[in-house]
Amino acid sequence: MTPPGIPSQWSSLLWPKAPGDFDWSTPGSMREMGDGPSASPRLWLGTGRSPRAPTRRLWTARGCSLPACTENDDPAAHGGLLIDPENPHHFVYEDGTRYFLSGYECDWLWALDEDALLPFLDTLQAAGFNHILLNAYAHDTGWRKGKTGPDDYGPPPMYAWEGSNDAPDFSRFNLDYWRHYDRVIQAMNARGIVAHIMVKVYNKMVNWPERYSAEEEQYFRWLAARYAAFPNVVWDFSKETYNEKDVEYKRSRFALIRALDPYKRLVTCHDDGKHYDQGEYDDLLDFESDQQHNHWHEVILKHRARRACPAVNVEYGYEHGLGGPEDMTYRVVQAPEEVLRRAWLVCMAGGYGAYYYTYTAWDVIRPEDTPPGYAYFRHMVDFFTDTGYWAVEPAGNLVEPGHCLARPGEEYIVYLDEARPFTLQIAGADRPLAAEWFNPLAGERQAADAVDDGDVSFTPPWSEGPVALHVGTAPGVEAVERLSCTRSLPQTR
Repeated sequence: MTPPGIPSQWSSLLWPKAPGDFDWSTPGSMREMGDGPSASPRLWLGTGRSPRAPTRRLWTARGCSLPACTENDDPAAHGGLLIDPENPHHFVYEDGTRYFLSGYECDWLWALDEDALLPFLDTLQAAGFNHILLNAYAHDTGWRKGKTGPDDYGPPPMYAWEGSNDAPDFSRFNLDYWRHYDRVIQAMNARGIVAHIMVKVYNKMVNWPERYSAEEEQYFRWLAARYAAFPNVVWDFSKETYNEKDVEYKRSRFALIRALDPYKRLVTCHDDGKHYDQGEYDDLLDFESDQQHNHWHEVILKHRARRACPAVNVEYGYEHGLGGPEDMTYRVVQAPEEVLRRAWLVCMAGGYGAYYYTYTAWDVIRPEDTPPGYAYFRHMVDFFTDTGYWAVEPAGNLVEPGHCLARPGEEYIVYLDEARPFTLQIAGADRPLAAEWFNPLAGERQAADAVDDGDVSFTPPWSEGPVALHVGTAPGVEAVERLSCTRSLPQTR
């Protein structure tokens, strides 16, 4: 028999780690999985490191042989995200491809239907965003409470469980909601975009299952079983984690996520700076996701000095709407140039960041908008990915004025908020180093004279606005393949 509310069709998702032949079997009888011989377990098979779309096949037998897994020629397929063991402040894919994290916050991304979702993801991909932070579920915001217009998705069109947020039935999930969420994650994966899934959120009016309850554990198990196999998934315990005061509870949830995920995807938590700084999560979290609205450069330096892991400022500014400084949803906004300035300061400390646009970050979503920040961040990504950003270290003492990242004698990156003359100290170069100017606002490049050792004076070719200079070349690196399931946590310095 099939119990009420329990489907007779079961799904599994497999993302093979290497080419070869695979067999599949269920741990129990078909009768245990559903309604006798008519039950049909379903396997979603992903081919290669990261398939464009899982292949669905149905079986009515307990075991079977699967189609052979072959190499994937999809240019967006690189496997799961890892910490680079040679450069632990940075990320790398399982196939050894470099990953410059360019974050984008869209908490309610899953509320969009596919007609709006797919072109929106195409727009973000074109702007260089490869890491979207989204909630597993969020209900509403306090600053745009209730339905304020057709573009306000809080409360969302579907609820994650049966029942409602006011009267939830945590014993059953709303399958329509999660089937749509599946399509969202798969659409991101097909575009090479990491899904940074925030399992909980503390300020979006969600009526969550009781802490430590069987219903809460079922929710965590549900997410891991449904999404761990997707190679583009990163786990985040909660947005605004600092609102949860019980450190042992948080540690227990970090541990639960890690225990439930056989693929060992990366785990972090959004904004719990005090406990990050005290090292209370070092044995459970892979990288630090901070929220810092000032001292952007200095805070990343502090994180890097304390622990050898990536430091990400996931919330540092909010670009205003197309109508100007008064066009906003949340009460705080900045000009696009100021948001970009903060992002550069984060990157010039050897960190990463996440961009917010007031009309896509939260429950009010206008996916058709194209704010100026999209072009600015595309330029920034293009600049850094042409450098050896993963191999340089903060070296502010080598430039006056400005900020510097350096691999002394080989490569230097300099940034100034405003164009003005500066001096760069170069030492250890065994050849003249090529140099190139970069305009962060326009994306324009201009060749500079090659330079040798010494205190070298530079005058930017532009008279105003921010400016960057790249001296030398990125190191040649041979890609090394690694498996996420064999990884280990970064260690505290």
